[in-house]
This record gives sequence, C-alpha cells and structure tokens, in this order.
Amino acid sequence: MRTFRLLAASLLVALSMGVSSCGDDVTNEIIQQEPDKTLELLLGTWQGTGEAEGETLTFNKDDTYTEISENETLNGTFEYFPNRYMFVTYYTTDWGEENTIYTVVKITISVFTTDYYSIFYR
Repeated sequence: MRTFRLLAASLLVALSMGVSSCGDDVTNEIIQQEPDKTLELLLGTWQGTGEAEGETLTFNKDDTYTEISENETLNGTFEYFPNRYMFVTYYTTDWGEENTIYTVVKITISVFTTDYYSIFYR
C-alpha cells in the first residue's frame, strides 16, 4: 500500500511539472496590417443600382457629402472609422439632426457595397 501511495504521489508530481512547464510562446513579432485604403476609395461620386437605383452619393475630401435621390437631396458631413470599415453620415432633416451608420462590405475603384445591400458604381 505504501508503494502504491509513493507511486501515486510521484505520478502527481510528474504530471504537475509537465503541465506547469507548458506555457504560451511569447514572441515579439510585429504583425503588419495592410493600410486601410477605404477612405481613399470612398471619395468621389457613386451611382446606385438595384435597391439604390436613382441615388447618387458624393463624398468629398473635406468630409462633406451629398446624397441625391428621386425625392430629396441631403447635404451633410461624414466620418470614417479606419479599420472598422464603417462610416457615419450626419445631416439635418425637417425632424432635426440625424445620422446613418454604414458598414462597407466591399469597395474597389469601381464598386462600392454597403450593409444595406446597396451597390454603387462609378
């Protein structure tokens, strides 16, 4: 019985040493992300298609924007949040100051898609 206890104790010590010696490998590597070029690609005029047919969005370097649709024109400002692929438009309507939050699903030189399933082309 004494031999069994000694063997069990030795096994516990060996296992605890094995578990405690395993640790996270910490590295000092710097992970480089590609620069977020969404804002550069967003600037300019976009023509809507599909659900956004008849809409025109224009984003300017001075953070102003214009949205023209069939029955209204909105002018305001916009703010882009880098690496979140999100921008907010701020504008004033008859009901007061409002904003709309958009998530950029895809953007290239010629195609711009938002989370509202709106597709725009240059």
